[in-house]
Amino acid sequence: MSPRAQDPSNVLADIVRACEMELPELPDSIILSAATSAGGRQARGQLARELAAKPDLLTSGRSDASPTAYRLMKELRAKGFAEIQLPCCATCGRTQNLPHKDGNGGKRCARCNRRATTPDCTVCGEVRKSGYRIIDGAPYCVRCWMQDSRSHETCAGCGDLGTIVGRKGNRPVCKKCYSSPPVTCAHCGDVRPAAARNDGKPLCKTCHQSLRTKPRICPRCRQYRITPYLRDEGPICPRCANQYDQGTCAGCSNDQRPLQGNYCSICLAPRLLRILISDDHSTPHPRLLALERYLLRDENNADAVISWIRRSPMARLVHDMATHRTPICLRAVAKHPAGGATGYLAALLMESGVVPTENFDRIRLEVWQEEYFATLPNPANRSLLKQYAAWIVNPRFTEVAHLSTKDESLRHRGSKAHLIAVCDFLGTLDDLNLDLGTIPQRIFDDYVARHGRTGKQLTPFIRWARTRGMTHLHSEYLQSDLADSTASAATNDQRWAWVKELLAAEDIGLSARVAGLLAIIYGTALTRVVSLRCEAVTFDGDSTYLSLGTEPIKLPDAVGSLLRQLLDVAPTGFHDDNTWIFKGDRPGRHLTTAALRLPLTKRGINIRAAKNVALLNLARDLPPSVLADLLGISIAAAERWSTHSAHDWTDYPRVRLTTGPD
Repeated sequence: MSPRAQDPSNVLADIVRACEMELPELPDSIILSAATSAGGRQARGQLARELAAKPDLLTSGRSDASPTAYRLMKELRAKGFAEIQLPCCATCGRTQNLPHKDGNGGKRCARCNRRATTPDCTVCGEVRKSGYRIIDGAPYCVRCWMQDSRSHETCAGCGDLGTIVGRKGNRPVCKKCYSSPPVTCAHCGDVRPAAARNDGKPLCKTCHQSLRTKPRICPRCRQYRITPYLRDEGPICPRCANQYDQGTCAGCSNDQRPLQGNYCSICLAPRLLRILISDDHSTPHPRLLALERYLLRDENNADAVISWIRRSPMARLVHDMATHRTPICLRAVAKHPAGGATGYLAALLMESGVVPTENFDRIRLEVWQEEYFATLPNPANRSLLKQYAAWIVNPRFTEVAHLSTKDESLRHRGSKAHLIAVCDFLGTLDDLNLDLGTIPQRIFDDYVARHGRTGKQLTPFIRWARTRGMTHLHSEYLQSDLADSTASAATNDQRWAWVKELLAAEDIGLSARVAGLLAIIYGTALTRVVSLRCEAVTFDGDSTYLSLGTEPIKLPDAVGSLLRQLLDVAPTGFHDDNTWIFKGDRPGRHLTTAALRLPLTKRGINIRAAKNVALLNLARDLPPSVLADLLGISIAAAERWSTHSAHDWTDYPRVRLTTGPD
């Protein structure tokens, strides 16, 4: 060994000199500390020679760095010197542990090495993570091997012919019958199937994953870090275990955040999102970059972004848009089965500015109409329904959904039910060899009587057809009868009992409690409650005012306190919206009435009955004009409720004139 390698002081001086030549801002004390902890005397001698031979080792990210150099760079990065570039895989360029040589002087990660050394599957031609199996001398991936009948045996447990995953007592066992031998987990103490060994001690699957991914207080250094190594005093961090291959994010080297694989959420979310919005050549779509910026604007939402990318069925559609297989428009989203995922993606695209803001419920209805009308056998009926939908049904969705004061999902379902009722009626006319111009009134009346409420839904269509001279039929709207609506109403005592229950029921969601209280106390419909904006709430000291109509109402202190708590609740998901009081999960949208009504119904609270009782009591105490101004209902509705309450307000104008100021 050379004299230089045997003299620690000269070796350390060479290491310091080489590091300062590449990065002059590195302090001598930091370099000495990092070099001392990177390895022993012999390792430091090799490190000095390596730095001399590779002057750009610290900042180039070259993959051929030795383990000692890797530990030196990790230590310098941990000290806050972000200019240090850890070794990157010679094949994929990722900052990973590089245990394999590529044969060209560089190193590569386990994934790239597996791809380079694993042959292509004989059936599917792919290289999979789980390696391969041999059948008749040919390589098969595990999936194709399991599907091949030549790999099947008769299970000794259940007797079925299938793939064998293990043997017990030299007898073949299938996946359904096989189970790992139970052991006492060295960490949690439970008797469970073994998943791995840590320092020679068995661990269950839950503890094995938890130690490798979740940070906790290390019992040796008392720092909050990921502790993947199990020792007598408990799980310890890699630094205390003199190991550097686990517990840190492969992207930012942080060891204080939960890991998902090799990366923390903050580093993994941009990678997954960039892959999602890129084509087959790893080029991101220019229009979808706005979606990327919207989702990554707050790193605290990284977990929600990753969950959406991995679990949402619409994430695949975003990738199809990036690869130009699907156009970037709301109509392309609406062609997929209706559900929460499609509505969420549509709201996400509009909020991020990828597509113009439109009423997605109207677009969904138009797409459904195209598909449904195409199934009608009569071309005349198809043409007639297209005209009716274009002139009467679709224009009802005039407001932009994000700014709508109505529950558009209810309107969407109601419009579909109405058009289906019209189609059924026209189909019945075809069966009777009649049309709108020849059907007698008595046959139409009989049809309406037999179909009840569904028959009454034909009124808008019949009136439209009559104005166009297509028919002479008469149809009347189904008028709501206040007497019928209050027949099953609760008593006033029951109404106030529900109010007391909601004030104390902490097991019910805060949104449902506040909405229920507003509906029960002030008789406000849930469709109106969900569309209340934050600007409708005003504060005056400890008092809270809510504007349901043109005049603000001072809320009781208990209700006002709950409303203040609701306004302070952060929105769920990875979007922020201060427009609505009842913030929805979809970006830019408020909650639906179903989300508020369901928990109250499960509790036995009849919102409709309580609302009717509240309106009757308010109509008995307040004149119609005042009631309309306070609750934001029409004067006609206020007069109907006043009439039903049996209170005569005909002398109210005279009373106001006589009691008013001189």
